[in-house]
Amino acid sequence: MALDNQGILEALLYTAGDEGLEEKQLLEILDISLSELQTLINNYHSEGLVIQHFGQTYVLTTKKEAAEYIEALVEHKSNMKLSQAAMEALSIIAYNQPLSRSDIEMIRGINSDGAVKTLIARGLIEAKDEKDSRSQQLYTTELFLNVFGIEHLDDLPTTDEEDEEIEAFFSNLVNQKGENNE
Repeated sequence: MALDNQGILEALLYTAGDEGLEEKQLLEILDISLSELQTLINNYHSEGLVIQHFGQTYVLTTKKEAAEYIEALVEHKSNMKLSQAAMEALSIIAYNQPLSRSDIEMIRGINSDGAVKTLIARGLIEAKDEKDSRSQQLYTTELFLNVFGIEHLDDLPTTDEEDEEIEAFFSNLVNQKGENNE
């Protein structure tokens, strides 16, 4: 069974993730006019997802009504370990924020989309649209601070401290996340 343009649009935006797709890309890939694209977006219906428009970019996101359930998911997933790639991306973001996905890829030398999506899904980082930037900028969240038991980013270990201490700090993520550290 072939997908209609509605299904293709949803699949494209899902695959693009938080970066979304430019209007021009969608028009070319779907081979449709702007008015046809607008009709597809206006007629899009999903129980939990919505297509949002930021400038010339379209992004598939969750509906606001799902927020409490997504937070519950993040808490339930807290016992799962982060991959080495996710830990590297998290430390890069923590020490260099704000920065874009392409900045992370430049530093790591490898595609980091999966790691960034994992960190967003876990609530440790968030992507924000900035006026003067063409791409979303990544920031750590309050949950990140809570997980690591720090009040401010200034409390992160510095390069003046032992590398082992910095490594231990980030490896404690799974042990601290979601637990009451009293």
